[in-house]
Amino acid sequence: MKVMHVVLSLDVGGLERNVLNQVREGCGLGQQSSVLCLERPGTLASRAKELGARVVCVDKTPGIRPGIVPRIRSVLEAVEPDVVHTHQIGPLFYTGLASHGLGIPLIVHTEHGREDYAGRRLLRWLGRVAGMHASCLFCLTQDMADGVIGSRIVPRGKVRLIHNGIDLSVFRQRHDRVVVRRSLGIAPEAVVVGTVGRLTEVKNQELLIRAFAQVKGQIPEAHLILVGDGPLAGELRDLAASLGVDESVHFAGYQPNSAPYLQAFDVFALTSRSEGMPQSVLEASACGIPVVASRVGGLPELIEHGRTGVLFDPGDQPGLESALMALLADPPRARELGAAGRAKVESLYDVGRMARDYHQHFVATLGNRCKEVDSVIH
Repeated sequence: MKVMHVVLSLDVGGLERNVLNQVREGCGLGQQSSVLCLERPGTLASRAKELGARVVCVDKTPGIRPGIVPRIRSVLEAVEPDVVHTHQIGPLFYTGLASHGLGIPLIVHTEHGREDYAGRRLLRWLGRVAGMHASCLFCLTQDMADGVIGSRIVPRGKVRLIHNGIDLSVFRQRHDRVVVRRSLGIAPEAVVVGTVGRLTEVKNQELLIRAFAQVKGQIPEAHLILVGDGPLAGELRDLAASLGVDESVHFAGYQPNSAPYLQAFDVFALTSRSEGMPQSVLEASACGIPVVASRVGGLPELIEHGRTGVLFDPGDQPGLESALMALLADPPRARELGAAGRAKVESLYDVGRMARDYHQHFVATLGNRCKEVDSVIH
């Protein structure tokens, strides 16, 4: 079965890691994978090639670009995929237009975030036009599914729920947290809050740094680690300096393997304004690290407040400070939440389960279509 994933790029992010996981697991399921990048190959393109995928880029420039459709069509004609699996609405829009008349057996789409279809008219129109090209629209959380259905992007019957998955074996490996801490100039006995993610406006790391400055006033030995890179790196460094905590806020940059850093944290914090089902939370929980996260998107489905983690209202700095202080001051309680979070992730969010769910849908749908064609012929 030839499966082509279509993305804007393979830059570093949860969506892109999800695609890499599907490429890797798909090989064992008998899939021959390729990845079509519309804008640029991205940092993870080399990894996709190492996993055996063919990676093609058509160099789309930003904005609405109908002229890119013939280039996409040429790629589809050359690869002749059995399944086209798009990620984000833009790729579905362009690939759907390019696929007309090619007889591609199956086009499906996955929503990776909680798009603001209700509040943005152009995005809602784009989603509805794009949605006509997909036989099925997968959502990672019920919250995302409700948003798609409520905005009438596609009919309810087209929507399916498949939870995200991660490679649990990577996070079961134990790393020496002291090594990571020392590499950043942090004492082994210090208390550490950390986060992993792109340094962008939607992740709202500004809130985390401001909250940490208050925590630091109460716990002088506290440190904050931010793993990831992005356009706001400079501004966030300046903010830490202006708050007088720059010596305790450590920017670790992009790390291809986040597990050693996650295991160096005492508490993981996610302060996003919007989320689907963030892989970073799954990964932190898989390491047994207690999670404090904003109550947005699919996070209330992933985190059971007070049992597998702690939720606070988005933008609520006092609420975030209180949650961090409570866990840092009560290590047994923090370990209890971390253990419960790990048990939940291990039972529900394995990458093998995710890949099998997608594959079973592909096989069942293609099989039914073959039967339909056969009945027409005979």
